[in-house]
Amino acid sequence: MKSLTALFYFFLLLSLAEFLLTWSNSEPSINSYIGDAGKSLIGVDIVNSEPYSASITEESTTPGTFFQTYSWDYEGCKWQLTLPLDNELYETYKSRTRNRDYDLFASDPYDDWLIKEIAEALLSLSKAHGLEERQIPEFCISFVQSLDYISDLESSGYDQYPRFPYETLYENGGDCEDTSILSVAILQEMGYDAVLLELPEHMALGIKCNTGYKGRSFEYEGSDYYYLETTGSDWQIGEVPEEYADQPVNVVPVYRRPTINLDFKAQCAYSKKEGVVDINITVRNVGSERAENATVYVALQAEDKLSLWDEIESSSITIEPDEVFNYTAKGLTVPAGKKFRVYVQASGENLVPENITSEWAMI
Repeated sequence: MKSLTALFYFFLLLSLAEFLLTWSNSEPSINSYIGDAGKSLIGVDIVNSEPYSASITEESTTPGTFFQTYSWDYEGCKWQLTLPLDNELYETYKSRTRNRDYDLFASDPYDDWLIKEIAEALLSLSKAHGLEERQIPEFCISFVQSLDYISDLESSGYDQYPRFPYETLYENGGDCEDTSILSVAILQEMGYDAVLLELPEHMALGIKCNTGYKGRSFEYEGSDYYYLETTGSDWQIGEVPEEYADQPVNVVPVYRRPTINLDFKAQCAYSKKEGVVDINITVRNVGSERAENATVYVALQAEDKLSLWDEIESSSITIEPDEVFNYTAKGLTVPAGKKFRVYVQASGENLVPENITSEWAMI
């Protein structure tokens, strides 16, 4: 009888142990909680703890590379994102010309790798932690809203100094156009239709939303884009700061396109018979897309602006974004005693023609 009782308790304990083991293994792990969103994130580590965090890493780091962590609050939770940044790359961005439209800073192709990683990290974090679809844009912008506000005058000494997204991230802040440029780049990478909204003394972004949103929106090409503030914190889609509520808004679409900046210097040799003009032209593609089959046309215009004393055109070339092409037009002639001016035009297969002229001169 005692042996039967002992055997009964042995099997009871064995069953209890098996139950406890099965119960503990049925608890969801962080991988099962994240699901496909976490598995598809390359180079990003998501930790299910306070704060929720993601880290973008590089396979190898070089001297001058460091990691910067950004922390912010959204919906009562703390979030973190860690990015690899590079001193030398930052200096390269600083050396690039500011003489380009705002949208070209946002669509610049050379930081695509980082914007893509940020978009994937934020999207995976939002899905992993159960944010609703309509919350995702606000969550992403809450990251940008957490950056420090730094005026252009304070940071650069200029009244207007727009920054590339990489610069804003490196400096951990910027003014309204800098954070709007960064926000549009991230949202577009995530698949949202976003534009820049230009006000007289301010900039924000507009995002195309499904029906059901309230607040202020602006129609552009048949679609409504809802205002989204990128400076300060806790701004929701459609909510406009009071000081900008009645101001006019210009919608600026953001897309890849080549854009040419032209400059030239001319030298003239004189004789009693004619003048011989040599012109050195600098063509810079400040756009975000390659300029295809671009040509440079140079002419010496007569005073009536219709007649030409001489002209020449370059062969067709391809100009990559931020690439410079130098072209020299040599030996153009104009009769002595005649007025003329230099006319230069760059055009191409996918280019809006750009032209510049000199002042009138006489040999």
